[in-house]
Amino acid sequence: MEPQTQEASNSQRHTSDQNVHNVSDHVDEDVTSDAVDMDQYRINSWEDIGKIDFSSLSMKNICQLHFADLGLAFEFYNSYAKTRGFSVRKSRSRIVDGKVREKAYVCSCEGYRLEKWNHMKNRVREPKPETRCGCMSKLHVFFDAVIESWVVRDFCDEHNHDLVVPKLARMLRSHKKMTEPDISQMNHMKEVGISIPNIFGSLASQCGGYENVNFSIKDMHNQVAKQRRQLPDDLTSAMAYLEMLAARDRNLFYSVEKGREGVFRQIFWCDGRCQLDYDLFGDVLAFDATYKKNRYRLPVVIFSGVNHHNQTVVFGAAIVSNERKSTYVWLLKQLLIAMKGKIPTSVITDGHQSMAIAIQEVFPNAHHRLCAWHLMRNATSNIHKPQFTKMFTKLMLGDYEVGVFEQKWEEMVGFFGVEDREWIADMYGKRNMWATAHIRGKFFAGFRTTSRCESLHAVLKRYVKSRYNLTEFVQHFQRCLSYMRHREDLADFKSSTGQPVMQTHFQQLERSAATIYTRQIFVLFRSMLHKASTLKVIYEEEKSSCKIYQVSKFYKPNMIWHVSFHGEQDEFKCSCMRMDSIGIPCSHILAVLGFLDIAELPKSLVLRRWTRKAKEGISGYDDMGGLMEDSLAISRRACLAHWCKQIMNEGCLKGDIFNESRDALVNILSCIRAHSGDNNMMEEHAEYMYEDLAKNGSTEIETTRKPKRCSYCRKGGHNIATCSMKKMDERTPQFDDDAAENIEGEDYSFVDAESDEYVHTEWFEEEDEYLDSSRYYEQSGGETESSMDYDSGGANDDDDDAEL
Repeated sequence: MEPQTQEASNSQRHTSDQNVHNVSDHVDEDVTSDAVDMDQYRINSWEDIGKIDFSSLSMKNICQLHFADLGLAFEFYNSYAKTRGFSVRKSRSRIVDGKVREKAYVCSCEGYRLEKWNHMKNRVREPKPETRCGCMSKLHVFFDAVIESWVVRDFCDEHNHDLVVPKLARMLRSHKKMTEPDISQMNHMKEVGISIPNIFGSLASQCGGYENVNFSIKDMHNQVAKQRRQLPDDLTSAMAYLEMLAARDRNLFYSVEKGREGVFRQIFWCDGRCQLDYDLFGDVLAFDATYKKNRYRLPVVIFSGVNHHNQTVVFGAAIVSNERKSTYVWLLKQLLIAMKGKIPTSVITDGHQSMAIAIQEVFPNAHHRLCAWHLMRNATSNIHKPQFTKMFTKLMLGDYEVGVFEQKWEEMVGFFGVEDREWIADMYGKRNMWATAHIRGKFFAGFRTTSRCESLHAVLKRYVKSRYNLTEFVQHFQRCLSYMRHREDLADFKSSTGQPVMQTHFQQLERSAATIYTRQIFVLFRSMLHKASTLKVIYEEEKSSCKIYQVSKFYKPNMIWHVSFHGEQDEFKCSCMRMDSIGIPCSHILAVLGFLDIAELPKSLVLRRWTRKAKEGISGYDDMGGLMEDSLAISRRACLAHWCKQIMNEGCLKGDIFNESRDALVNILSCIRAHSGDNNMMEEHAEYMYEDLAKNGSTEIETTRKPKRCSYCRKGGHNIATCSMKKMDERTPQFDDDAAENIEGEDYSFVDAESDEYVHTEWFEEEDEYLDSSRYYEQSGGETESSMDYDSGGANDDDDDAEL
């Protein structure tokens, strides 16, 4: 239907003006002649509006009202409109000497839409339904200097359109608005990773149903977008968040590298707890890169290790623009700076060439080990012979002497005829980085693969999504750290309460270890005790400085190990060198302890990093990880919000119950303010409801014509067509490298999604027995050979939004 012309609009306005009711039209002569009780019709606060029964309010009563300020006048008319089924908006003001003296509030259907909005040539979306139809309903108030109040000049309650039923009035524009408590609760729930639809459902449940929520999911998304627009650029916002964390944790370290023209390259950070963990457990370092964890698809590098509970512990994290050698060199140097120069003993990676070069440059004395899982995968993809992969795995994990390893390697290569393969020559040249025969005795804390890194990536996947920017990633990554530290606290509790039931024949030795080791390490130690029961000492030889014991396995006389005992130092050493590699005595040493009737575990066989007292005496642990003050405030707010909403749902059913509930809440609020000594809190608390209240709520505020503002960023001086913030949000941030070239990579998870348990690295027995790859996959928590995807041409399809 064509909109009415300007003449028709003026004619209708002139006709409707005859229906406008003045104050004098509704005041009886006897009433005007007598003194009118002004206080009866005066509205001084929001509580006065809550006491009004709008269903029985007549036009005569409305025309006699006067308000303490403009904000109350708008609140009254908006509340009245909600009971009638229409929405209101603010119209023109009359300004005298820079002060607002008259104000009109009209129905949202007042006026007509301009024609240019219906005939836009570059329109992308469907035009919104036309709602303006020239409705003349309004409330016109003016400031009476005599009584110093805002008095109703004229009031019209006639509409030329259908009104909305009261049940749906909450969906009208002036009635659906998120209050500050709703915004605060939404932000707190969003910070812990809850999606907007789930937050909306939770708020609806608290209010007693969706019909009691005065806003929609779209309003929540708009509020989130508004908050993001008010923030500075992503990198600056991330730096501000880290600065806030640094204010709480004075040991927090972060560093940012920028390229040409200040373009972001990479960021590294670690908090004080990470530094304490590295000081204790940083002897073994593992790191790997994962992808699809942020909106820019930049690689995320996490430095991790293993703590005294055999759990994965994080030492630091970084977001980088590429995986070049210079990038990893910068990261490792920043790690050294943050960790006070401590260099790890061993490093485990997946064999990325840039990582290997950087480790050699920054950690020249560290033992660099390649991930066994990736080597087995590469063996399959390069040789394409399953039997070769099995034999290669046996050579890699078998505890052979160096000469035996060389012999078996030549036999395997000759048998399959792969002497000329480039990958074979490369692996043989790197044998001191993966073959157990060449790395025996070097401490790796049980690490053979980077499966812990993959497990950590799977856990991180629950906290960060691919749509997160830098700031959101850092925030949710810290949440992930908090969860991991909570798991460590649970492990501390389990280790400090109760005693495990003895299960082996060496009960005295087992009981001694139970009082020393943490519960998880004790379980691994007990498995060694079980294996020790299958061994026997077959020969004893006295030397000048020590005794040599030959240990053999029952029914396998060809398998012999030599254990030396140095009595003066009370020190045991085994030819398998497992104690040096893992830090837990091997089954051969335990067999000798049983042979010598030693009931307590010698101190030389106890590595402090595996014990209950690993963190004892280290200052700082007790000061971290507790409830912070803002966390308590969040919990208290949620508790009060729950009970207040219960009162709201049940207190509005009957009039007398409503009056009692309202009075009780007002009394409680008054007592709280009196206790805090703040009498002006009511006005401050109410400002969030009306954004214009501070501007024109007082007659003393001087006002000028507002400058035009951009409809996107709400800043003056430009419009949406030239808005730089809008252009910035529409394009992806430019980084100092083409990150897309480095996106492809593997992201394999070794975590049980249902049990939420990290995979414990299996420590293999050094038996010269057939060890097939399928057993290795089962023990390392990975996929079996039959179910593994060996497609080396692309990355693992790791969908961040998949349900774990």
